[in-house]
Amino acid sequence: MGIEEIKSAIKGLSAEDRRKVAVYILELERDHVKDTIGPQIAEDLEAFSRIVQESVEKIKKAVNKR
Repeated sequence: MGIEEIKSAIKGLSAEDRRKVAVYILELERDHVKDTIGPQIAEDLEAFSRIVQESVEKIKKAVNKR
């Protein structure tokens, strides 16, 4: 089934069924983003957290030396 056939089939649905299809598509997109982008964001936040912690430790050492 091609995209044009899918579009035509959706066009023939009732408003309620079109909304259900729209919700289904949004859920698919949400899952895709969660699976592809989510892990990268978590990894980036973890790396950022380490950098901040290291910086705080350097500041503490500098303050303690004075």
